[in-house]
Amino acid sequence: MIRLIFALILSFCFIACRNPKLTERTKVTLTPSTNKLPDSNKIDTAYKPLTIKIGHADSIRIKRVYFDHKDYDRYHEAIFLNDKQIYLDTTHYFIYESKYNRVIKSKDKVLLFLENDGRPNFNFITAYSISKDNKVTFIADCVYNDKNQGGGPAPFTDIDHDGFLEYGGFDINEVPEHPDSIYYNPSEFYEIRNGIVKFDSLLAKKADIKENGVYLSNFMDQNGNCCKVIKKPKR
Repeated sequence: MIRLIFALILSFCFIACRNPKLTERTKVTLTPSTNKLPDSNKIDTAYKPLTIKIGHADSIRIKRVYFDHKDYDRYHEAIFLNDKQIYLDTTHYFIYESKYNRVIKSKDKVLLFLENDGRPNFNFITAYSISKDNKVTFIADCVYNDKNQGGGPAPFTDIDHDGFLEYGGFDINEVPEHPDSIYYNPSEFYEIRNGIVKFDSLLAKKADIKENGVYLSNFMDQNGNCCKVIKKPKR
């Protein structure tokens, strides 16, 4: 009898293990790696690419290059010169309708300026240099101020009245708890001169003194964060 019962138990286990309960499979969606460059032919036709004229014959065209037609939030920015792609920017997101998107031609170089979405901070401008052999070089990112963000002189004006165009400004809006203190607010300005975009240290220093009441060459706090708390300047 004991042998019969043992045999029945083994038979039941064999049947149960041979026919396990099916579980619902989870559908896995593979997404492309952000390290790979997307297919340049995948262009969304629902938006309008940006075209900036360079004289009568040449033009710069900015197009979004998508990873997937079904996901329009994943793309890189491609820069074309006369319909030939010369650069792929994988880190910026341009504002196509910005009034600050422009080309400045000087000497044998073309300078390209494009506004970027900087939320939650202020928007900023990215500068590129395009050489005669169509080589694109990233120059710098720089926040800007105008009447709509931060106040102050608008980009591409002669801010310091030295005969050259500048752009830049301040980006810090935090206020310390103590009413007599402020976070040191460093500025950043660039000057456009003879086909070169160069950091304007003199203008930045003057602007910092006007904004903060003092100039600090080292404005990081003891933890390496921006920025030091200083006494609120008298206005």
